[in-house]
Parts: sequence; structure tokens; C-alpha cells
Amino acid sequence: MAESSRKLNMHRPAVFRICIQGELDEDWFEYFGAQSASVETDKMGNAITVIMSEPMDQAALVGLVNHLNALGIPLISVEPI
Repeated sequence: MAESSRKLNMHRPAVFRICIQGELDEDWFEYFGAQSASVETDKMGNAITVIMSEPMDQAALVGLVNHLNALGIPLISVEPI
């Protein structure tokens, strides 16, 4: 695959790995459009919920991050897959 076709842009959908602090109830997974979700533990033994998003563009990603913020859910990381 050419380097230019792998770059993110504002309009091309991508899948994101979103890590949030704590254990999110399964009822929230559909709300956030999760393809899959799991609960892991960090090195300190704290729960981290990992959500793999459905393909979304940058505007949808910002909306999801804003929802997390409005709900008071601490965001750890967002990584394009």
C-alpha cells in the first residue's frame, strides 16, 4: 500500500483504539459505536476499557471524545488502527 493512501485525513473513515480509565459497563459499548470492547488492567492494576470504534471520520471522533468529556469519563488515549 502506498504511503499516501495510509495517511489519515479529515474525511476518510478510520478505526480507532480508544482507551478510557475505569471499567465501562457493556451497555455503553453500543452507544459509543464499538466494534469490540474489552477491559484490561494497566501496570498498576487499574482497569482500562479499550474500545475499537467502527470506521469514523475526524468529526465523528471529536464528537465521541466530547461525549466522553461530558460524561466525565477520563480519556487515556486515542490511536488510529
